[in-house]
Amino acid sequence: MDENALRDTWFMFCGEHDCSIDRMLCCPELRNEFIDAANLATGCTDEEQILWSLMALRKKKLLSATSA
Repeated sequence: MDENALRDTWFMFCGEHDCSIDRMLCCPELRNEFIDAANLATGCTDEEQILWSLMALRKKKLLSATSA
């Protein structure tokens, strides 16, 4: 997983939608849109891997739980 591409995708996504990771996870429309964007940016087609990698970035304090 390209963590830099995933992180950049998240920052662009949350800037556009002004939402937290938790909000994105709980809203199917936002989640699907993010997964599609992350898929294109990272080449990863596994939704679970994308979401776990996003959580790992947050745990490493490379992302905030709230919007940027």
